[in-house]
Amino acid sequence: MRILKGKRVSNFEEAAALAFQEAGVDDMSTGVTDLLSSTVSPNKLRREAEKTIATTVRGRYRKNPTWDSNWWCIPIPTLHYDTRDIPHLTIEMEIYLVAAVQVETTDDFYSITLVGPMGNTERLVLLMPFLLAILDSELDRFRLVAKDATYTTWDVPGAKPLQLPNDFLDKVCQILQRRSVAAWLIEDFGSEGRNVAPQVVGTLWGLQLKGTAPPLPTGQQAWTREFLINALAEGMAYKIKEAEEMFNRGAPYFKADHTNEEALRIILQQAGRGNSDGQ
Repeated sequence: MRILKGKRVSNFEEAAALAFQEAGVDDMSTGVTDLLSSTVSPNKLRREAEKTIATTVRGRYRKNPTWDSNWWCIPIPTLHYDTRDIPHLTIEMEIYLVAAVQVETTDDFYSITLVGPMGNTERLVLLMPFLLAILDSELDRFRLVAKDATYTTWDVPGAKPLQLPNDFLDKVCQILQRRSVAAWLIEDFGSEGRNVAPQVVGTLWGLQLKGTAPPLPTGQQAWTREFLINALAEGMAYKIKEAEEMFNRGAPYFKADHTNEEALRIILQQAGRGNSDGQ
């Protein structure tokens, strides 16, 4: 846990910005923390935060310290895409603690800010057939195994029972009613989202065409203009003109042996750079 002199944060947005900076992911959106905070027990976070603050303060200040603090827990996600068995997106979360602490000892008073990872890594899995069902508003295609006030578990053929926090799933459903999967991944998760968006969108597009769980073989074939523009327009909800402009912007960076998946990643990377330059 790093100790910074002075009070550096006073609200959630400032705490999230400091945690992102500390983790080296400045291009993430604070919307990510709102989405992922619902996946971890608040009581568990409170116990770990208070214990971490107490341990850090007592380790630093020896003269009978007392303290008062405001603190925030900021989930920092890392995204992984895997095609083994059923294609899936894994969200691994490291919880960062950010705390503004006022410390008083027998002979002095200190204002400090604590920032750093805390506790164990949390993990969520989104199966691609399940994500497609969210997009199609057809979650009832999967058999409900169990449900309580916090979690719901579904039976997804070919996979272990899938358990997700209710609040997380509700928020994902609301997000994807307003935005495409690609926009959600790229705009909210930054570079982490850009790294996996082509694979995720390519697989979803393939599932829409074939109605089956395996990843789409055409994603591994040599790139074609038609495939890429269709993937942008149909799979990612861009207008045809926008898709063509994005293709033209990315095409100079293609190689002859690039696959559709690799070319789509380049297109999204170039689009992301263009958005950053325009801000």
